[in-house]
Amino acid sequence: MTGTGRHLVDLLHRKTVLLTDFDGPICAMFAGYPAPTIAAELRDLVTANGCQIPASASDVGPIDFLRLVADACPPHVVRLAADALRDAELRAAASAAPAPGIEDVLAAAHATGRRAAIVSNNSTASIVSYLDRHDLTRQIDHISARYDGMNPHHLKPHDHAVRRALDGLDTPAETAILLGDDPADIQAGRTAGVATIGYANKPDKRERLTDAGPDTIIDTLTELADALRATPPTP
Repeated sequence: MTGTGRHLVDLLHRKTVLLTDFDGPICAMFAGYPAPTIAAELRDLVTANGCQIPASASDVGPIDFLRLVADACPPHVVRLAADALRDAELRAAASAAPAPGIEDVLAAAHATGRRAAIVSNNSTASIVSYLDRHDLTRQIDHISARYDGMNPHHLKPHDHAVRRALDGLDTPAETAILLGDDPADIQAGRTAGVATIGYANKPDKRERLTDAGPDTIIDTLTELADALRATPPTP
């Protein structure tokens, strides 16, 4: 086992809850319905409703665009944009591509007595739809994700969703570990007092994740599944 693997095993020994982001660790959410297309559609929607977002924000993803709408637009336009994003994510969920190895990770978590929860900026409805479609619903014990009426400023890197997951599972922060492929995941976990694993599933992510300060970084989900199995079952 490599040094990273041993460190990951050490991190997992007293962790009874695996928190994971959705887009990235669970699936490639926008594999069939690209995020830039959704962001452009949201821009058209808010413009049609009398609100202008600076052109300099043309290359942001749909989640970041929603934050910009919350900064610049009246509440009714924010709600229109949030509802439109939810509906777009529901369509995207139908063509989302599973992340290689995630089923093995979830199986390993449950085999060692752990619970698994999703902590995501994506809509709860789209996550439920994806899990149902891929027969993963029973593998997830809790979902803490974007909900209708949620303040966009409470999306990660804010720790709101992480704390909601801990509350929903009735578990203290020190018993949980968070898997995420974006610096926002790492920041949210650290703010909530949760140990974090950076998932560098693309070559350009390792440096950005390193700068965010996770407890460790993995390149494949197989590493996490193996480390979960290498730890004794939790009481």
